[in-house]
Amino acid sequence: MADKKAFLLTYYIKNKDDRTNSVFDIIPYRTLALSMSEERVVKLIESEMKRYPFLKCCSVMDKTWLGDKEYHLRFTATNPLYSDVPIPRDYKLTELEAENKDDSYNQVYMTPYDIAHQGFEVKLDHEEKVIRLGSYFYALKGVLICESTEAERDMYYCHRYMTYPIVDNDWRVFEGREIVDGIEPLIIGKKGDTVPLIALKAAMDYNARHHDCELEAQLLDLERQGITISNRKGRHSTEELPDTLVIGIERRDKYHFMMKSHPDGYYIPERAFRVGDDDELYEYDRSDNMEKTWRLMSTVIADDVWGISWFFNKPKIRVLLTAIEENYVGFAPDKLGPIPNDWYYTVQTLEGEINSKLDKMHQEYPDDYNRRKRPDVVEENEN
Repeated sequence: MADKKAFLLTYYIKNKDDRTNSVFDIIPYRTLALSMSEERVVKLIESEMKRYPFLKCCSVMDKTWLGDKEYHLRFTATNPLYSDVPIPRDYKLTELEAENKDDSYNQVYMTPYDIAHQGFEVKLDHEEKVIRLGSYFYALKGVLICESTEAERDMYYCHRYMTYPIVDNDWRVFEGREIVDGIEPLIIGKKGDTVPLIALKAAMDYNARHHDCELEAQLLDLERQGITISNRKGRHSTEELPDTLVIGIERRDKYHFMMKSHPDGYYIPERAFRVGDDDELYEYDRSDNMEKTWRLMSTVIADDVWGISWFFNKPKIRVLLTAIEENYVGFAPDKLGPIPNDWYYTVQTLEGEINSKLDKMHQEYPDDYNRRKRPDVVEENEN
């Protein structure tokens, strides 16, 4: 776009270190270098602050011209929704049916066609495909193919042509980084298809990193697009996944751990957690290993399992925690074993804490489940 500028955004959070917070009330959390219009930058900051209420403010620096070697402070935006603690989950799941999804982050990258391109072609899609963009799902109406600019070749690693998805009834063009590897990997299926829960892995993992919505909201969003989500073991199988959700925990060092669900059961996102100063277990950002406290790990896992339990109407689902043990034998998979006695006590008792929270949720809402679940019809095996 003709009005694009180079921006440097730095987000700040509250300094909770008792040793330094009297000197520095806030500390840097994340910095982004972007090339976009000022209008989009403002929308992006609004979206980020809405999604992450623990962000206190954001400094915006820009260059007077693209060739400038230095950034200059433009303004600082304060988060009007700032909260010192995570917002608690205080609504009933049945209310999700009436909610509109908050895809404000994606909206920043939904634009009409840019007339700066010299040549383009629109190809309509009549197969009613559904595409994932970020944490949410959209009806794919077609694609926009255009001659790529130098900026597009740098951002998307494309060659002479660039392909953008056109989505939903208002025919919006999406140009965010989700499409850097092309559109095909983002297509979930076609309206009327039945897909296993694991087909949502990329969407669920993305949501776990960005905290856009509750897990069950993603499941509802895909079924609203006309695709059935199945909890059966196979496409032609009538056997459902077991009610015991096995989670493997890998110890990275004394304080840091990784968890992932076993492939033979219900899928919940991979997450990283750490032992805090109070010996509680907190989710953290595994991409840079920084100590960013978000939520208690027992709450995170319980919410994910509760969402699946609610969506499929499986109130008996509970977790079984195991330790991932390296076997050091060729390419054989790692083994699962009991949680070692020399791990932190809060890791050893995590399974009981999660299941206790699930028991309490089901006692509080005993008749609360997804009454609009699309019928999961078993396809006959042609062989």
